[in-house]
Amino acid sequence: MLSGLDKDLIADSMVLEPDCHVDASLPVVVFLLKPDPKLTRVVVDLVKREDDSVKFMAFYCPRCTIVCKSVLEEAEVLKRVRVYELPYELIPLEKDLLTLDDERSVGDLMLGRSFNALTMVKCSIQRLQALFGRIPVKAAKGTWSCSILNALKKKELETEEAQGSEIDGLILLDRTTDLVTPLLTPMTYEGIIDEFYPIQAGVLRIKEKAINPEAKDPERTRTLPLFNKDDIMFEETRNLHFDVAKNIFPKKYEEVKTLCSSKDKFRTLEEMTDYIKRLRSIKLHKLQALFNTNFNLVVHLHGLASEQTVKQLLELEVNTISACELHDEVMSILEKEIPIIKDQRRILRILCLLSLTLGGLSKDKYNLLGKEVVARFGSEEIMRLINLNKAGLLKKKSQEFSFLNIFGGSSEWQWWKIKEKFNLIPVQANIETPKDIDYTYSNYAPLSIRLVQSFLESSWADPDINLVPGEKLVLASSEALRRRAGGKSVVLVYFVGGVTYAEVSCLRFLSKQTGVEFIVATTQFINGNRMVDAFKDSIDS
Repeated sequence: MLSGLDKDLIADSMVLEPDCHVDASLPVVVFLLKPDPKLTRVVVDLVKREDDSVKFMAFYCPRCTIVCKSVLEEAEVLKRVRVYELPYELIPLEKDLLTLDDERSVGDLMLGRSFNALTMVKCSIQRLQALFGRIPVKAAKGTWSCSILNALKKKELETEEAQGSEIDGLILLDRTTDLVTPLLTPMTYEGIIDEFYPIQAGVLRIKEKAINPEAKDPERTRTLPLFNKDDIMFEETRNLHFDVAKNIFPKKYEEVKTLCSSKDKFRTLEEMTDYIKRLRSIKLHKLQALFNTNFNLVVHLHGLASEQTVKQLLELEVNTISACELHDEVMSILEKEIPIIKDQRRILRILCLLSLTLGGLSKDKYNLLGKEVVARFGSEEIMRLINLNKAGLLKKKSQEFSFLNIFGGSSEWQWWKIKEKFNLIPVQANIETPKDIDYTYSNYAPLSIRLVQSFLESSWADPDINLVPGEKLVLASSEALRRRAGGKSVVLVYFVGGVTYAEVSCLRFLSKQTGVEFIVATTQFINGNRMVDAFKDSIDS
């Protein structure tokens, strides 16, 4: 929220929250907000509290929905609030990473609350094709993705085909084709950061004490831009397994220390010239501060990840997806730990994993564990459990996957067949010198990325693809992906419903292993906590 605009100058700014107030002496108050009914109600309350002399403008990003407009109309504040739209589509965070930044997309889509995200995805692809040419190879897996691709196909039949494209292929993937991956704990450095301190638009907000143990004000919140081109330490380690990344920092420190001490040991002009080149390449004047920040952050994260509860939950995750004979033991341990675990989201993640891999919980276990969660964390968890059930993430064995039935896809999730056919759990992950993408999780290769690999290899002609829930649509074979002269084929992988940072790391790893340059686009970034939080609101929120 921006207050007191005068000649394009911002007099004050604040976060739009319930019970916030503005200075009544300011002539104009501007709201910048997502099309969220809850935020719109906050605007309504604030407008009604303030004097009529204050002018209000609400800019909805990227557009004002019918629901938000109706909230303003019913509150009878449209005479005082001028409504505008700031249309945007994909926001480039990095050269290979784009986002719609729609934090509600996965919950809205899976609960059927809103399908605005599908329209935004379609429009963003049309804009990309207008800028870079019509993409020749397109494929979609999942009912949402197929509906988008069909709409694009219909639109393209009505227009002339543009010659040439800078993007060679497009793969659209529904989040519902792989619900297991986002519920798991990632093991990459960037993934671990997001697990404990959610990354928002490439920015990390964290307490000073986590990155500076000697800080005078340890509780002060620091804002760190992670996607910083000068932070070569983060760039080198972000996609590595956390255990590998944390061991790199001491080595780098010794490397810099040795480099600094070598300045007095020159014997020839060539040695001095080489020293200056190396000094410039590591940007020593900036490296020290960034190194200290990363090193302290790694130490802090290692402490959090080493807590007994976290380690035990990680073991439960691994056992849940690895062996069906361990499920009874997992449920027994989880039942005992519910009174101890502080964060209910970690419990719900394990319950959802059990439900997905077992095809649902027994009626007795479903009722028992649900009651335990409500008794431990309060009655507000009832709505979340209802929504998780409706979305098909947490269900009884007799129930079908409602989100799949709504859209006409397969209603059977055959986890154990999928795990075997797509080699999701290889024999042993090599985290030091990985040969496969399973290093990004605990010896688990994300199904979503296996689907990308499958398309590049066979255009999803293998019948095993039908084991994965959702329709498929292939408009051109992957054989048509042409290798650029002196470069790689460029493939846009678009995740409808969210992507994890570990999945992004997987695609970056594959870029190095193949002749394909991947660009990742997504409706939002997601992890296990965000996944279950997407269903905590009431259905009409």
